[in-house]
Amino acid sequence: MKPLMYGYMRLHGDEPDNDIRQMELVLKDCAEAEGYCFATIFHEYDSGSHAAFDELVEKLKRAEAHHVIVPTLDHLSRHPLLRINMLTRLQFEAQAQVLALGDSQWKTWTS
Repeated sequence: MKPLMYGYMRLHGDEPDNDIRQMELVLKDCAEAEGYCFATIFHEYDSGSHAAFDELVEKLKRAEAHHVIVPTLDHLSRHPLLRINMLTRLQFEAQAQVLALGDSQWKTWTS
């Protein structure tokens, strides 16, 4: 059985629906090309909330999944310290690695 991979995207509200759908398909195709079973995408709306990220972490733990795919690390946060915090939380709470497409490599946070 292929390992599960979940997607995460932060949306600003002004992206055209077609662009969002295209990026969702790219995430799914890339995950499957890398040998993962793509589960779903968690969408965060840029309102300062991290509710979808919290749901993602909980889902990873419940499903015993350890892989997340994002368009770029900026989708976690544009703020460097907050991004490091989020990567650290993924690593320590869910033992998860993050594949950032815009960076073309696995981004694994290690202490």
